[in-house]
Amino acid sequence: MKLKRLSLIWQVLIAIAIAVPLGLYVAPVWLIRLFNVFNAIFSNVISFIVPLLVLSLVTPAITETKKGAGKMLVWTLAIAYLSTVIIAFISYFSGNALFPFIVKPIDADIPLVDKSAFVPSVVVKFPPFMDVMSALLLSFIIGLCCLKFNAPTVTNFFLEFREIVMMTISKAIVPLLPVYIFGNFLYMSKTGEIVSIAHNFIGVIVFIIVLSLIWILVQYCIAGLVAKRNPFKMLRTMFPAFVTAFASASSAATLPVSLAQAHKMNVKDNVADFVIPMCANIHLSGASLRTVALSVAIMYMYNVPFDVTMFSTFIFVFSITVVAAPGIPGGVIMSSIGLLTSLLGFTEPMLGIIVPLSIALDNVGTAVNVTGDGAVMVIVDKLMSKNDQ
Repeated sequence: MKLKRLSLIWQVLIAIAIAVPLGLYVAPVWLIRLFNVFNAIFSNVISFIVPLLVLSLVTPAITETKKGAGKMLVWTLAIAYLSTVIIAFISYFSGNALFPFIVKPIDADIPLVDKSAFVPSVVVKFPPFMDVMSALLLSFIIGLCCLKFNAPTVTNFFLEFREIVMMTISKAIVPLLPVYIFGNFLYMSKTGEIVSIAHNFIGVIVFIIVLSLIWILVQYCIAGLVAKRNPFKMLRTMFPAFVTAFASASSAATLPVSLAQAHKMNVKDNVADFVIPMCANIHLSGASLRTVALSVAIMYMYNVPFDVTMFSTFIFVFSITVVAAPGIPGGVIMSSIGLLTSLLGFTEPMLGIIVPLSIALDNVGTAVNVTGDGAVMVIVDKLMSKNDQ
């Protein structure tokens, strides 16, 4: 009988569970050095892929907007983007206020270790064609021009290019992520950094979960005020979608349930059928909350200076860059790696922490994204009703 393949989150958790004791007690230097060689090469491949990923996701997302429905499209885009940006800033300011009390600098808990023994002996570099910001700008130029001049050849090229890049990610990059995470945790365990990480991120994870639940309630309270409806009744209706999203960690897999529950929320059928599938790709409030909170915590832990201007740029660009990323397992963190390095100055060890934590918390983020789609739908339905009057 064919065994069912483990989900990415379970592969990551198993990799961490094996790497930590192995690194703490028995792993020889040569083994860690070997994995550091792999991780250095793999990291370079990711850096090469990320601009292509941005170009392949954002360009078709712009060209496909012509399939939308005028004002409904504009309202959906505006509300989903606003929701994603607002919770990101809430996550930043609340994390910035709380994390100094719960996150210690990583050097405070670890002994001095000679890390030169673990430096990879071989590093193969794959310079990207362009940086992430250039890819984003090029995506806008091509996408808007295709919309203006109706260029089907270019549009179809980028639709196929998206499939090629997504296949590369899903078939080559994602399967190797557990190996990459295994190597990072093996190294951090050997150097003693894992102790500080464990102490720091219990509180950070609790913070993310609590803020996620609060944000779901806030979204429905706002939707209730706009539509003059009971937010708790709407939340109860969307609860099956929340449970499905949490269990599957997939917006796509939850879509049938989300649509079924959306039709029970007393909104127009055409609004539900348009907003829910669209928000599955563009409404990423849970992902932005998680990514910003983890970024702030990691920067505190590594004593990396930051300010609100730096994070403002990151948040606004992040909310555009990750469009359509939910179609890829671990797509949000994969899409944001280039931004983390270029805008926030993340180093290899910092990426080695945020990648597995993001994947481990993907269930929470997906549940927030999907449940919040219902609130966006109710607001859009009310606004469309006003325009029809």
